Amino acid sequence: MKPKVLLQNLVVFGVILLMVGGSVPSLRAETTSPAAHSSTSPATTKPLDLKYTIRPTQWKKVAKAEWLSPRVRSAEPFDELIYNWKVRLPRDMGFRLYLKVFGDDDVASPWLYAGFWGTVPLVENRTNPKFEFGELDQDQLKLTRKVRSFQFKLVDEGRVPLTVLPAMNIIVTDNSAPAELVARYVHNGASWPTSASLVLDVPINAQLDSGGNWLPDRCQSAALGAALQYFGTTVPLEHIIFYTTDPEYKSFGIWPRTINAAIELGFDAYIDRFRDWDKVRRTVAENKVILCSITMPPAPDYVAPPYRQMPGHIVALCGVTDDGRVVVTDSALAKSNRGYLCQWLLPDFERVWMRNKGGVGMVICPPKNATLRPVKNLPPFPYHERARNAAETTGTLQQAQK
Repeated sequence: MKPKVLLQNLVVFGVILLMVGGSVPSLRAETTSPAAHSSTSPATTKPLDLKYTIRPTQWKKVAKAEWLSPRVRSAEPFDELIYNWKVRLPRDMGFRLYLKVFGDDDVASPWLYAGFWGTVPLVENRTNPKFEFGELDQDQLKLTRKVRSFQFKLVDEGRVPLTVLPAMNIIVTDNSAPAELVARYVHNGASWPTSASLVLDVPINAQLDSGGNWLPDRCQSAALGAALQYFGTTVPLEHIIFYTTDPEYKSFGIWPRTINAAIELGFDAYIDRFRDWDKVRRTVAENKVILCSITMPPAPDYVAPPYRQMPGHIVALCGVTDDGRVVVTDSALAKSNRGYLCQWLLPDFERVWMRNKGGVGMVICPPKNATLRPVKNLPPFPYHERARNAAETTGTLQQAQK
């Protein structure tokens, strides 16, 4: 990123806003903030993410239809945990997953319901499991005290006996780790110079089924469909939705389900956290598509976003330019023909993704021998359009989809 070029662009945008009667938003340098429950100063703390893997062979059968993972002790305490499973199940097999965490004092949570995959008998409604010091919010364990270890339980509930066990990817986070501790784990070397401006030509995939019917709130399925289409595989949206939807939670965007939908459709995928743009550029340079979990509450000081607010949303990240633009494919803007190569200024996107959602990304990997398809001619940033939107509309999700 070239700060001088970005600054020049922001000045131009400010002039445009003044021409339409708007105000010039401020550009502030901010750092990733710790969790809301932390009382430690953000100036001396940073999030620390540690990754762990459970292989299929590590599950231990403890009952007729029940397996336990190893109890994994984290190298550092944590107050948040996200995960995904990786498995392709034969027909009529299915399992439910449960999670437990333990403190250094061996005080443990109860077994917390963590999702299902495959064919299982469904319950009519389900609510997030809560306990004394935390909640498992469908796909994200949030704790009010730090713990040290975790364990998963697998229960066979399929129509036929389970013969294939999943691998697990787990990321634990200490949202208020001392900065000096984070420095010991995080690589602080030179920035990534290669392919700094690489932008993948990820196509737009509207939230439409095969009959052309609009399916609202299916952004994660549309984003996954766009990634698969980039790699040369077209899958009907309703087919993807079959995998991504959790009918018990009545939820369409649970992270492990979105990832394992890609697994079932023949791709490799995993969950990750992105705290800096060098890592984003490295991932894009590997021809991988990142499905970014974002949220954008209303605020007066965004610079030039494509809408003024957005609840939980998923977009497919195409790349980052060296002059400070983040390019995504956004199915919410498909109806207005603004979703393909939709551009954000880096400070805005960093805020709605890395800070508001902790940089959670679902990474879709290229199949063997996949072709790298870069964008050859990226249009300039749409300053006039953004200025017009700022002056004429509140830019809510519903308006963006018109």
